[in-house]
Amino acid sequence: MMISFHSMELHKKEPVYIQICRYMKQRILMNEIKDHEELPSRRELATQLSINPNTVQKAYKMLEEEGIIRTISNVKSVIVVNDEIINQIRNEFVESDIKEFIQNCKNSGMNFQQVIALLTKYWED
Repeated sequence: MMISFHSMELHKKEPVYIQICRYMKQRILMNEIKDHEELPSRRELATQLSINPNTVQKAYKMLEEEGIIRTISNVKSVIVVNDEIINQIRNEFVESDIKEFIQNCKNSGMNFQQVIALLTKYWED
């Protein structure tokens, strides 16, 4: 089965190749993408999203470097999903969210004890 990108909506807040990577990672975490599912070719995905094939190539290369996709014989690419990959993606997203949360707390003038109290309150809810 081939992974579909029809529900992906691009925005201008970050580079498109990053959005492609995040989209695939989120779908892996939501268990919508399974191990060894086939990805569209770079050209096919570029056509689907109306973007440059080099942008897709950049996303695929980044995901290959992270061990999330594997390209077979320079022809087709497949997803690699295992516990290590899932933990890697989960940690990446959680770390990003925590950093943003901490920065928002600092920007609003909260101190460490106030943040801990807030976390404790919502953790117990």
